[in-house]
Amino acid sequence: MSKKVINRIPLPVLRDARLKLDEVLNLLRPYLVSPSERQVLVELGADSLAFIEASYGIAVKYPELLPCFSGAPIFGEDFFMAREFWGFAAKLNHLRDTLHDTEMAAGNYGLEAALAFYTMMKIAARHDIPGARMIYEELKSRRPSGRRRQHRRC
Repeated sequence: MSKKVINRIPLPVLRDARLKLDEVLNLLRPYLVSPSERQVLVELGADSLAFIEASYGIAVKYPELLPCFSGAPIFGEDFFMAREFWGFAAKLNHLRDTLHDTEMAAGNYGLEAALAFYTMMKIAARHDIPGARMIYEELKSRRPSGRRRQHRRC
């Protein structure tokens, strides 16, 4: 991995972003479904919105075929809310994925530095440098054993 430095996000920007996320969560909280409510729902896939949209379009053309308990306005409200939430969720998912990628990159660069320090302490401990053995043993017990992922190349 090349020695790249992650663009440092200033602490005031991070604090402001967290506050804005809290603000969004608090704004939407009364309308969000709880985990227990979600358990009884059908899992939706990528094709679900298209199916709902097609069904709604047909229902509007043929309102006489709608069941008496489900009118087109109610169907429409459900469809439009679903579409809005899907769009909103797509933006949040993009943000989550980008944050995760950046977090991994920063962690990897930090891990490289930590492993270099660990190796230096290992060498220093072999040469009986005062304090090095204690540091090496401490780090040895905490060293992650994970391996690098092999990236496929086309």
